Amino acid sequence: MKTHYYLITTILTVCVTSLNAQISNHGDLKIVSGTDVKFTDEYVNNGNHNSDGNLQLNNNFINNGSTVANSGTTFFKSATNNLIQISGTADTVNFYNLELDVTAANTKGVRVEDNRVLNLQNSLYLKNGDLRLMGESQLIQMHSGSNTNTFGAGKLLKDQQGESSVYKYNYWSSPVNRSAVFSIASCLFDGSDADLNPFSPQAINLNNGAPYNGLPSVTDVSGNVTNALTINKYWLYTYMFGNGSYADWLHIDENTTLNPGQGYTMKGTGTSSSYQNYVFYGEPNNGDYTFTINSGEHALLGNPYPSALDADQFLTDNASVVDALYFWVDGGSTSHYLTDYLGGYGVKNLTGGTPPSVASPLIYGIGTSGSVTSPTQYVSVGQGFFVQASSNGTIQFNNAQRAYKTESSTETTFYRLNSNANDLNKYIRIGYENPGGFHRQLLLGFLPNSGANLDYNMGYDAKMFDLRDNDAYFIIEDNDDLQYVIQGVGEFATQMEFPLGIKISELGNHKITIDALENFNHSVYLRDTYTNTEIDLTASDYEFSLPIGVYNNRFVIAFEALNDLHIDDNSLKMLQVFYNGSESIVVKNDKNIHIDRIEIYNTLGQLVLEKQDNLNNNSTITIPFAHPNGIYIVDVKSDNTQKSTKILKY
Repeated sequence: MKTHYYLITTILTVCVTSLNAQISNHGDLKIVSGTDVKFTDEYVNNGNHNSDGNLQLNNNFINNGSTVANSGTTFFKSATNNLIQISGTADTVNFYNLELDVTAANTKGVRVEDNRVLNLQNSLYLKNGDLRLMGESQLIQMHSGSNTNTFGAGKLLKDQQGESSVYKYNYWSSPVNRSAVFSIASCLFDGSDADLNPFSPQAINLNNGAPYNGLPSVTDVSGNVTNALTINKYWLYTYMFGNGSYADWLHIDENTTLNPGQGYTMKGTGTSSSYQNYVFYGEPNNGDYTFTINSGEHALLGNPYPSALDADQFLTDNASVVDALYFWVDGGSTSHYLTDYLGGYGVKNLTGGTPPSVASPLIYGIGTSGSVTSPTQYVSVGQGFFVQASSNGTIQFNNAQRAYKTESSTETTFYRLNSNANDLNKYIRIGYENPGGFHRQLLLGFLPNSGANLDYNMGYDAKMFDLRDNDAYFIIEDNDDLQYVIQGVGEFATQMEFPLGIKISELGNHKITIDALENFNHSVYLRDTYTNTEIDLTASDYEFSLPIGVYNNRFVIAFEALNDLHIDDNSLKMLQVFYNGSESIVVKNDKNIHIDRIEIYNTLGQLVLEKQDNLNNNSTITIPFAHPNGIYIVDVKSDNTQKSTKILKY
């Protein structure tokens, strides 16, 4: 009969302790620093497990409680048991150091069941036996600095899914390496039978040449792979430090070595499943990885870790160099010809995210398959993305950017459509649709606690990465040469106006819509400054047809209706408002229109100056203005009449 030990008190051992029975903790188990404890049989934690010493586990660890570790090492070690499992109802297991030394016959290792995270405060030593992360389980290491891991014969195995179509690209990166670098041949394996053979994936095959298609795995009646999947290496590319041109794509093969954090492209296998499962097999990436980049250069990077990557933290850490992340999404390509490719880039920055300008399922890991959604705060394992440098500098990945977020959790779909009373941020998602049905979404975010303003703000304003022949975009700082897909500003003010550029190369029916309002309860107007007309986009879409051309000075997004402003030829419209270059704002009132007051706002929507006296004594009003250089909004008001003018103080 098996003996069971039920622990309901604290263990404070000062010597080597070995328990040869099933251990079940229902209270507080503490292993103090300098202590060595060995559990030979299965260990079940239903309470609080606090280990600052060394714990050797020779069998399964079932964790239904909490775990804390501030020092010491947990060993999974066995010469008789070749498969040790980490399972239980708790999704988080915390260790300080972790070492695997499984030397039983037909060595396998430690299997972490689906939807769990191993948090390591310090280092990992895979001496013997592999660490298998099943499904969406992840590994996070929390120390700062360079990689502290050591490796013997053991490796890490991690699943990820990609497109099944032979015509569709995924952008990839590897969460594992071999001797500090990775190649497709050394680290990417067939995961078609991962549930049946989790520790023994087969090496992938590669082909080349016409018809340029990959091939799915061949399996037996039980589902075991008998002939591994085939990747067509014609479609393997990377892109590092180019100027954005197509010619800067660099063709690679299965043996090309890449650094952790680099991205690459690959097409699918043609499997009949909705996705193709792969297994990354190697030494887990950990610690700091850096890339030096020059202003204006593009680079295909990717999440280098066997855990999710917090995009907001990555962007914050690299705010002086990188504005946004760009995720490729195939739009349903059915051919290998470049001219037939359909797709676009979803964009993520500190303001939020926008979906690609296609109506198609997303790349696995960015959002919900089967619908177009925005990239979320968290970048999934193996996901590649583009960056464009805003200045010279160094891009850094580090462990503080790692997070545990599964692709199936609601937290990875950060696209908030419902009002959240606790969120001070407000969002307007503006849609543009061309005659061919391509849909572009623009994001306008009001972020009162961010420091963003009406000027260009690194990290909050995202340039468009894939401008189309027919498109819409924001214009910031009156710079017509740059097109933005995301604009983040400060606190909302009703007098704000945002120029909207539209590029037309095809006659037909174009449309501007409101895709979504988030925490925003005001009307949104599209104003045509040429015709002095407007439409309330919150009430109806705006459908229009214009001659071929670029319209950068015609349309604005506004929040006050023209009939509320009462601007006509006999009112404040006749005023001239400008900055004179000598620390003063000038209002020329040649028609002697009665003025009640003048208000001046900064780009955060804050009132910085108000004047109500001596406004009607002469035709020229000079207002001393010694505020910092930048953009300001001057509101001149009379009864129910108002004129708003944006000026640049320099």
